[in-house]
Amino acid sequence: MYVGHGRVFANSITGNVILLGINFLSGSWQSAMHHFPAIVAFLVGVSVSQGMQLRAKERDVSPPYNAVLVLEIAVLVVLSLLPATTPDFLFTASIAFAASVQVQTFREVNGHSYASTYTTGNLRTLAEAAVLWYREGRSREAAQVVRDFSVICAAFLAGATGGAWAFQRLGNRALWCDVVLLVLIASRVRSLTGSGAMNPNR
Repeated sequence: MYVGHGRVFANSITGNVILLGINFLSGSWQSAMHHFPAIVAFLVGVSVSQGMQLRAKERDVSPPYNAVLVLEIAVLVVLSLLPATTPDFLFTASIAFAASVQVQTFREVNGHSYASTYTTGNLRTLAEAAVLWYREGRSREAAQVVRDFSVICAAFLAGATGGAWAFQRLGNRALWCDVVLLVLIASRVRSLTGSGAMNPNR
């Protein structure tokens, strides 16, 4: 979204906050306000995800993994069908909302915290685990963390690169690539939750 819609970050809200502050201080009010909708959408998305999780906990059922994935898929499908003339803020705010719901819901991999839509913390965890693996006898646990977060960071880089390349050729329909991946993930999550493998209440 950054490449094709107003140079506003849809996932990296930290970048938007920084640019909002810089533009505000320099008197570029219009540029500053370009970043505001995505920040608000992020806050709304986190609140929605938290509400869904609390409701699931109150009802003593599995966390709403599938509902979140279906929500993301729906948002991306709608955006992919909109014309290129659609205002940029609608795209960035919608993606920021979907991304925040995702990052608030999917927060761990093999017991370790991670972020699915930005990578600073993931790189820190990778470096930390690599040092532990080297200094503490090359333990299996540290090695597993190194493998997990190497894949996560590499996938993030591949996604950013592939997304920019796809947008240049497909425009908004580049989102179909994300939709396909999310559908595959949703089918896998559904099979795991159906068997109880992802239900912490069982």
